[in-house]
Amino acid sequence: MLFELFSSTVGNLFSHGSPFNQGSIVYTRDQLLALCHTPPLCAERPEIPKELRRSRRGCRSGVKCKKRKRRYKPCLPSVIMGNVRSLPNKMDALTALTRLQREYRECSLFCFTETWLSELSPDSHVTLDGFQLVRADRNATESGKKKGGGIAVFVNDRWCHPGHICVKEQLCTRNVELLAVSMRPYYLPREFSHVIAMTVYIPPSAVAAAAIEQIHTIVSQLQNQHPESLLLISGDFNHGSLSSALPTFTQYVKCHTRDNKTLDLLYANIKDAYTSSPLPPLGRSDHNLVHLVTDYTTLQ
Repeated sequence: MLFELFSSTVGNLFSHGSPFNQGSIVYTRDQLLALCHTPPLCAERPEIPKELRRSRRGCRSGVKCKKRKRRYKPCLPSVIMGNVRSLPNKMDALTALTRLQREYRECSLFCFTETWLSELSPDSHVTLDGFQLVRADRNATESGKKKGGGIAVFVNDRWCHPGHICVKEQLCTRNVELLAVSMRPYYLPREFSHVIAMTVYIPPSAVAAAAIEQIHTIVSQLQNQHPESLLLISGDFNHGSLSSALPTFTQYVKCHTRDNKTLDLLYANIKDAYTSSPLPPLGRSDHNLVHLVTDYTTLQ
């Protein structure tokens, strides 16, 4: 009501643009109208100085946002491991999981045993988009077995460039199958020079003591050659264990992987590095997969 009375008065007095004199101060019509503080129209946005603008909070900043941006660059590689019992007939399921499940899509490494691949199985049959495949098939002459066995490691391209992947060791005997892959990812804490992921398969009929001795020999060689590397040892150990042979390593799988037994293990040469959680088997495998997420605090 007051605004209407003020507007009508101003309109009558200054319909011809004449100034209004109040004492020693002279106001024009435009200056008086500017004092009315009329609200902006719906289509208009008021101009706010940059120094007065409020910075956005919540979903655009903070710990969750930083974690989301660096989901492909964890401080230590996330790992999904397990015994798949034939990989070619489960590639459709694995492809669907990497497209639909965030745990698989953002995982740094897939370490699978018992792939049942042979020289007659081309890489095109087990290709996974966005991942680089490194495989070690069972040698019938050295292992004494024609079927079964085999190791496959998938490396996420968003975590490590394919050109920075190389095979360090490969072994196939009657007692153990082993594949060691060296990687230099895009991001790694300064206390580590690179990552060496070793995948092991000890058959149920193997001599566990001989298998552990061979693994210990190769691990000692790698540690002497690369003392500052992060060394991960995963795989299906069946009735074998590295606890006594490698006392400085820590075993992180705390869940059952087959029935009420823990056969698939992961060792690392650092403490407080991972937390494990079970995943459903891949296809019709009789082993559960294990998801290991980093819980490591970098050195300051």
